[in-house]
Amino acid sequence: YLLVLSFLTTSLFAQTGDVQFVDKVDPDAKDMDALRRWLRDKRFITMRELGGDLSLTGEVRTEFQAINDQLDGVQLRDNPPATSGISRPMYAWDVEVNLMLDYRSERAWAAVKIEFDNDQGIRSGTVRNIALEKAYLGGRLYPGDSLVIDAELGRRNLYSVYESKVEFASLYDGVCFRFNKAFLDIGSFYFNGGAFLINDSTNHYGLVGELGALGIANTGLYMKYSLIDWYRPGGENEQGNTALQTALINQRFRYLVSQFLSYYQFYPEWLGKRMIKFYLAGLMNHLALSSNFVDTPLGPTQIIPTGGRKANLAWYAGFSIGVVRKAGDWAIDCNYQWVQAQVYPPFDNLGVGRGNASGLGLYTARADGSGGPSTQATAGGNTNFKGFELEGLYAVTDNLTVQQYFRYSNTLNTNIGPNEKYRQYEVEFVYAF
Repeated sequence: YLLVLSFLTTSLFAQTGDVQFVDKVDPDAKDMDALRRWLRDKRFITMRELGGDLSLTGEVRTEFQAINDQLDGVQLRDNPPATSGISRPMYAWDVEVNLMLDYRSERAWAAVKIEFDNDQGIRSGTVRNIALEKAYLGGRLYPGDSLVIDAELGRRNLYSVYESKVEFASLYDGVCFRFNKAFLDIGSFYFNGGAFLINDSTNHYGLVGELGALGIANTGLYMKYSLIDWYRPGGENEQGNTALQTALINQRFRYLVSQFLSYYQFYPEWLGKRMIKFYLAGLMNHLALSSNFVDTPLGPTQIIPTGGRKANLAWYAGFSIGVVRKAGDWAIDCNYQWVQAQVYPPFDNLGVGRGNASGLGLYTARADGSGGPSTQATAGGNTNFKGFELEGLYAVTDNLTVQQYFRYSNTLNTNIGPNEKYRQYEVEFVYAF
């Protein structure tokens, strides 16, 4: 009876899923901070060497991944019947080229990044994958001595402006205002905030902001608070959808997520003045619901699969050692992540995640929003996990680095959805020029 009812429910409320979050997540989003800093330094050096305002820089990457993803003891990798017929290899080889164009004048600038990311292999390889990862312009509105105000408009990723180890993986198509203020003997303060587009067909926009205090009282103490609003007041109703489909869409974006991040960094003599940073952060979704029934032809349907309780909290903690600038430099990062199911949108996950090779959704049967409502027994997605990651970066030459990382996670609350265990190892060679 339950199987028949599940089939009828899925068929009756099936809807077309969106592809925006599948195709628009940056595969380099999980680069360790030390690698991002090293790549930025290479770009700045190139601009100075050219002696002008225009720079063209690039990266060539090749990587190997080994992934183990088990759902209730069933291996999902190299097992198409368990992943809806889609091949999910256990071992993957990728090749990538990124081209960056930057222009800067005294009061204005622009940045473009085009990414070519393809699978390797004569039979399994691809040759046409290209993405516009970054395209924005900016200007200085107020060029003061201790107060600077900038504005930027266009595309980038949220994580390039707002800091987190677990959220901000999505595109940031919108406007960003930057306010920076320095106080002598107190520290530097900043606010970055703006609006971004989620769905232009329904006029759905989001808001995001981050307030930070840096080098507080001339020490190594830093504090940052961010708030991101994914929810549209009054809900989102796409033409032709049923009441249940509309409720599920609204639930997928019912997130008002705050994060408080604090870290302390210093440069001890006994470690060769290498940077050491300890950090701790907590997150909460202020709009999470414990229960919500929607009337359907089959009767009231529960669309919150958390068993009558909110699951809207997360935290992470870790440490980093080292900064990479030249040949022989190294850096490591280690952190632990504890993430409940409803704390941020699964499609915005920047953390370890759960692998989710089966493509299950938290509120819908599929992660892309299709397939009708999920249940407490079937809810999946890329949240509801506890796990850790280890990352290392070593500069072989001034231009060539090797990045390695290992990630492990399992289901945090096994009363929500199936039990999934996930492990991933990756080694990547990055040449920047």
